[in-house]
Amino acid sequence: MNTMVSNPSWSPRGPDKSEGHFGKALLVGAVLEVALLAGLLWISSAPPPPKPVAKKIIAIHMVHPAPPKPKPIPVPPPPKPVVQPKPVPVPRPRPIPQPRPVVHHTPTPKPLMAKTPLPTAPVVPPAPPVTPPAPPPPPPAPSMAAKQAALARYAAMVRAQVQADAHVPEAVRLMHLSGTTVITFRLTPSGQLLWARISQSSGVQPIDNAALKSVKDGSYPPFTKNMPKHATNFSVEVHLSSQSS
Repeated sequence: MNTMVSNPSWSPRGPDKSEGHFGKALLVGAVLEVALLAGLLWISSAPPPPKPVAKKIIAIHMVHPAPPKPKPIPVPPPPKPVVQPKPVPVPRPRPIPQPRPVVHHTPTPKPLMAKTPLPTAPVVPPAPPVTPPAPPPPPPAPSMAAKQAALARYAAMVRAQVQADAHVPEAVRLMHLSGTTVITFRLTPSGQLLWARISQSSGVQPIDNAALKSVKDGSYPPFTKNMPKHATNFSVEVHLSSQSS
């Protein structure tokens, strides 16, 4: 440790280079002293070093695994007891019956009777086959004249029927009108009306309508024997006037 001594005879004077170096040396010495003291204090205050710990020694023994136990040998099941079959009872033999003695009977012969021959039926010769009578010849076809005559008679009958069934409208009576309308229509052989139309007008609409209605509302007989066997057209004149009843 450095100690500074004062000199009473010192008097201030100008700066000296030797004094500057001396001051630096004092400063360095003071720093070193402080560092030394700090080191001593740190060493004294540091905790003591830890005690050495004794190492534990663990003994390891290698143990081999025990060998596996042998599997138990399966014991076979006891054999099933053999069932002895029951003895089949032997049937007792039946006594054989002794055959009865056969007694032979000699049949007494019957007296022979003379057979009377049966009368034979007389042989009848078969009847000759019956020939059916021949069908009558078809009637001769009607001649053209007969057809036309039958058609004319039928048309006249139908014309009279239509004229008789015609009804005079009230307008014709009030206006004192008259006229003749020709109606054409078609009939089947059974007398059925197929259609009807005005083929010639009277010029008066009420008379035409009344004539057509009388044809459509009429009922007609079937065709006669000598008439055609197919549908046929007919034309009738229907005359109506205010004087008609």
